[in-house]
Amino acid sequence: MEGAPIKQPPVTATLKNQTSASRVVGYTEPVVRTFVPKELTEAQKQQYLANPNSQPQGANRTEVSGATCAIDTAEFSAQFRTPAIVRLPKFHGKPSKLRMTCKTPELLTHFTHNPMLDGVVVGGASIAGLVAAAVTAGIAASKDNWSYSADDIIVWVNLKD
Repeated sequence: MEGAPIKQPPVTATLKNQTSASRVVGYTEPVVRTFVPKELTEAQKQQYLANPNSQPQGANRTEVSGATCAIDTAEFSAQFRTPAIVRLPKFHGKPSKLRMTCKTPELLTHFTHNPMLDGVVVGGASIAGLVAAAVTAGIAASKDNWSYSADDIIVWVNLKD
């Protein structure tokens, strides 16, 4: 696995009420890491802006361990220090937007993330890819299960604008 070793057990989000608890249909366990990007060329900046969760070719990022992060939604909250595995609930019925703040003594970032239908596969530009995306989206919509991330994903949080 890329990055600093995770020295703490997984952090499980705390549900805010019984109504939220009755809607939980499982959990995802993304790894959350914080970083500061090293100076990028203009081409690398464009690549990063197109896909912030990817590492631009030829560029490095410096991981920042020990950032304090807080996640909050109408349904749950969590607090942890990076790097961490965070157990986020999956819900039956669309949950609210996730708000996240991460900070160190010198750095601070805030962002929001919308939930997505659990199990939706994003297809490519080919006809087969579009058909696969439509079919999986239809199946996922019929189940009405929502999550904030996939399993086994690393969420890199940029601490610098």
